[in-house]
Amino acid sequence: LIQTTTKLATSGSPSAPGQPVTFTATVTWNYGTVPNGELVTFYDGTTALGTGATSNGIATFVTSTLKAKTHTIKAAYPGDAKFHASSGTVKQVVEKYTTTTALTSSPNPSGYKQAVTFTATVATAGPQPPTGKVTFKDGTTGLGTATLSGGVATLTKSNLTVGTHPITAHYLGDVANDKSTSSVLDQVVQ
Repeated sequence: LIQTTTKLATSGSPSAPGQPVTFTATVTWNYGTVPNGELVTFYDGTTALGTGATSNGIATFVTSTLKAKTHTIKAAYPGDAKFHASSGTVKQVVEKYTTTTALTSSPNPSGYKQAVTFTATVATAGPQPPTGKVTFKDGTTGLGTATLSGGVATLTKSNLTVGTHPITAHYLGDVANDKSTSSVLDQVVQ
């Protein structure tokens, strides 16, 4: 049997969740390429993603299902009656989209025992609005957690003591969007 070499390339790393990535496997031997129509299987770790058929020794596979982390993608050429099997790997880094969290409050200043509504607005560099939860803190003390709806989470409190409270909003991230924290908002209670 004739030895083969499989080289695997990515269309771009890092990529983002939901973004299509093309993996290109080139299968060669000393004097050319393997026959057309031979199936190369593409794996993410041990999980088969799909197959591509060789054409001029090149097989491609496109996926947009990779989660945010570092993946080791493998292309495995199974060989045939004439050619040995071979495989190649490439690292694919999938990074979450960056986010920013902005925090406002109303009213500010507020009176003692008056209800204050804190509003966190999370923006993303990605195509999908952020989902998940925002935790509100008064210094290091947790005030509560709210679920984002349309990129906005609100929390109303009426038990703040008199004084200045350094409030922050912490977005906890989701499968596609990274965590972020707002700058400190000074809530004055009179």
